[in-house]
Amino acid sequence: MIKPQCSLTHGVGQACMRGFTLIELLVVIFIISIVTSVALLSVSRNENRQLEAFAKELQQSVTLAEEHAMLQPSVLGLSFASESYQFVSYQPPAGPDKKQSWSPIQDQLLGKHIIPNGVELRIEVGGQKAHQQEDEEVAIQPQVVISTNGDITPFTIYVGKKGKSPRYVLKGDADGNVTSKMLS
Repeated sequence: MIKPQCSLTHGVGQACMRGFTLIELLVVIFIISIVTSVALLSVSRNENRQLEAFAKELQQSVTLAEEHAMLQPSVLGLSFASESYQFVSYQPPAGPDKKQSWSPIQDQLLGKHIIPNGVELRIEVGGQKAHQQEDEEVAIQPQVVISTNGDITPFTIYVGKKGKSPRYVLKGDADGNVTSKMLS
């Protein structure tokens, strides 16, 4: 018969009890909760960084398009679809029967940009909500127009996670000034 090995604190004839003490269990739970909270904080910081990076990219793209419009002299537009945005160039009517049109810019910097998954944009132009085009193949109508002297259609773009309140706002003034800031 094999005798259980117990510590010296157990007397002769007492059953040997094995297991974890309450303090040991509490320490393990405490460590798990700390690791979980650190992981959650890093995930939320990563989401905020993605939103901040996208807002800054959009701000810099609009500023670049303003400079392009002044240097080329050409009228540009900014068109938003449900999953992308792109800059377009104004094509004046070629004849009396022709209509004005907008054509997409086929440039890497001013061409089509994909909106990251999970990011939602809300666009307001002149205080009114601007509708994003659902079908990207239909005739392009820009929500924001950039003139050859750098003036733009005043706009406000709210950037946030889908289904949540916006975290960043981009504002474009009529004089061409574009700013980005974090909402509280």
